[in-house]
Amino acid sequence: MALEYLAQQAHEQHLDQAFSRKEQMMMRALCRLKMSDRVLYIGAHPDDENNKLLTFLAQHQLVDTAYLSVTRGEGGQNFIGTEKGLDLGVLRVQESLAARAIEGTKQFFTRAKDFGFAKSVDETLARWDENGVLADMVWTIRYFRPTVIVTRFSPDVPDSHGHHQASAILAAKAFDLAADPSAYIEQLSELEPWQARQLLWNVYQDSGVKDIGGEVRPLPAYFSLDIPVRHGSLDFHYGEIAAESRNRHRSQAMGSLVRHQPSTEYFELLKGTPISSEKQPAIFTQYTAQDSYSLVFNRLVDDLIAKCESDTEELVLELGTILFWMRIVPNGHVIHEKRAEVERLLLDFAGVSLEVQAIEELWVPGTEVNMILNAHIPSESNLQLTTVKVPFIRNGEQKDFTLSPSKTIHLNGQLLDTILPSFPTWLSAEGDAHNYAPASPADVVLTQFGTELSVHLELQFAGLPIAVKLPVKHAAGPVAVAPPVTATFDSDIVVLSNATKRSIALELQSNVSESLSIKVKLTLPDGLDVFPKEIELNIAGNATEKLSFELRSPAQQEYIQEIGFEIETAAGRYPFTSRSIVYPHINQLTYFPKGILRVLNLPVNITAQKVAYISGMNDELAGSLRQLVGHLEIIPFESIGGIDLSDFDAVVLGIRIYNSHPLITGFHQLFRDYVEQGGVLIGQYNTPYDLHLTEVGAYPLAVSPERITDTESHISFLNPSHRILNYPNVIGQHDFQNWVQDRALFLPQKWASDFEPILRGQNGDNRTEDGLLLLHKKGKGYYIYNSLSLFRQLPAGVAGAYRLFANMLSLASR
Repeated sequence: MALEYLAQQAHEQHLDQAFSRKEQMMMRALCRLKMSDRVLYIGAHPDDENNKLLTFLAQHQLVDTAYLSVTRGEGGQNFIGTEKGLDLGVLRVQESLAARAIEGTKQFFTRAKDFGFAKSVDETLARWDENGVLADMVWTIRYFRPTVIVTRFSPDVPDSHGHHQASAILAAKAFDLAADPSAYIEQLSELEPWQARQLLWNVYQDSGVKDIGGEVRPLPAYFSLDIPVRHGSLDFHYGEIAAESRNRHRSQAMGSLVRHQPSTEYFELLKGTPISSEKQPAIFTQYTAQDSYSLVFNRLVDDLIAKCESDTEELVLELGTILFWMRIVPNGHVIHEKRAEVERLLLDFAGVSLEVQAIEELWVPGTEVNMILNAHIPSESNLQLTTVKVPFIRNGEQKDFTLSPSKTIHLNGQLLDTILPSFPTWLSAEGDAHNYAPASPADVVLTQFGTELSVHLELQFAGLPIAVKLPVKHAAGPVAVAPPVTATFDSDIVVLSNATKRSIALELQSNVSESLSIKVKLTLPDGLDVFPKEIELNIAGNATEKLSFELRSPAQQEYIQEIGFEIETAAGRYPFTSRSIVYPHINQLTYFPKGILRVLNLPVNITAQKVAYISGMNDELAGSLRQLVGHLEIIPFESIGGIDLSDFDAVVLGIRIYNSHPLITGFHQLFRDYVEQGGVLIGQYNTPYDLHLTEVGAYPLAVSPERITDTESHISFLNPSHRILNYPNVIGQHDFQNWVQDRALFLPQKWASDFEPILRGQNGDNRTEDGLLLLHKKGKGYYIYNSLSLFRQLPAGVAGAYRLFANMLSLASR
């Protein structure tokens, strides 16, 4: 019956209830062997995918399905942690991989960076390396070889986010270029041109993606695909799987509820073979093999499906017969792509279980590492383990095993000195603000984190070799390769403001068990000096040490530079810090970038001496403000009521505080009293999404989705003589240079007449926006609502942002 199901282009039909669930799952796995269709779904960001459609294709129609996200979402918000920029991209890659694992699909990316919200497709394509991104998309198509490509967005319908439409425009070009043998010929040494059958637009409806339009109004050009609630007999609830997958995007607050009703997906043919009405229901499962080898393979699989009620030992023998037959199939034939899947099924049906567990979660090159290979190979399976190779340790090969049905094999050895610390390959080609610069598309398309740590096994089945690669895992997640010692600066930026020296703390972490003799020094650009020049010490095994240096700058001019460090051991020199992505909804990941500290030499004045910072949602701005303010006190939200605000010259509310703590409205009277007595209260941006209030602020105003994303857009001063633009620092146009990602976000559109707008900007639609910086004078003090992206600019070392924030803090004379 399952065979008939596939022959009818993978339409679901009820499996006979006489079959057990195990038999049904075996039939389903065998049915997948006959499927040669592949679908590549393309969107702009990691959370743009249609999870229910991907789930349906992979789990119902048994189609090999992948999602290509043009970016890694580096420019998004982070609703669960402090990662931002490139580190946020790493987090969102982990979320994407977790989502794909739930759906049973694959994941690809390109070199394009998410540089933040873009109003138009022109703005997007002006910043992305179009030729480079196309090279990555073409490489992906030639590598994955989809029969159908589906875009989340339309190349012809303008979208409120420029990245969206741009992803579809590039997909349409890549659809043609992938088949052109004269395009990206450097790829043809390892790949071949590939022509997908159709390019479709998945006409969006209520997909859960912000910035996407409303319900679909079916047009004659559209055709539809109905998705049932669940699989007829296996109890796969497609809505549940899709919701669980979508909920992996927690950094973007992309929670999704389970939908317990059938749904309909709409499509429009953009390019490729016309689709007749009778073929529309089977659009994704139309591939039919015609050559004799494929027909024989399908008949062999048919015989297996017919025997699913047989003893599994007989099924294993039949799978072995298929593997022997495949040896006569010419090299390069598409049938060989099924070999690994046939081998996997043979091992599964034979009851074989293999895994490699690392004892330690952190490995250091040149040190002893310990693993355990747990091998369960039933004696009646006719399988024998003959060779174990561990390519990343010295003399890492064992042979001639005599196995009982279950055996534990200890794999120990010295990790090769040539193994580099774990690090995402795409970050190795950091590029510029808008694109990575990989040596090869594979470095950015595929998700790799350095040297592959896999144990290679060879088994024999009746004289037939079967190769197995087992990734080494630890209970906490993938094993990380670490340098012997890492170090971390105590802040991301240090500001030399009207001072020529500042103390810098560097915390060392030993990653080896024995004591090490090391030398530590800072690596400095011209114009900076440090004392001491170098520190020698012995650090105990797995211990931490904290060092202090005094940074000096004799120069008076304004500049920003980067400094690093170098830790010298007997084994080499190491400039690495440690980063860990640890959240319950994804696999833990540890990686080791170079440690960097930004140094901003900045002439800046400030009169505020004592400032309170009430943290918002995963807010790191306080770390930058410490460089500006003599005394900064961080106040947890739950402690607001017990604090005497009159002790402070200014009080700053963290970003998105009304989103994360809507009960803050209960302190509005406290804030108003503070302002009227002469304090400065500074509010920062809040999003209209997930906001349970109609207005925000101690003196309310209404926020909107409007943003200014052009960091070079002109800023006008509506009242050039106002104190906030002149004291204690004179603010000019130069203070709005070198900004990163955006100018302002979620701008207020409505405010009371008591507010005075200070700055005017222009958004991507050439409309003026006056809600960038709003002042409300009340009694002796001021309430300021700031929508400028100062929370990005200060950590990035933008000098003008520091001067403007200093003026805001110094606005009232107390």
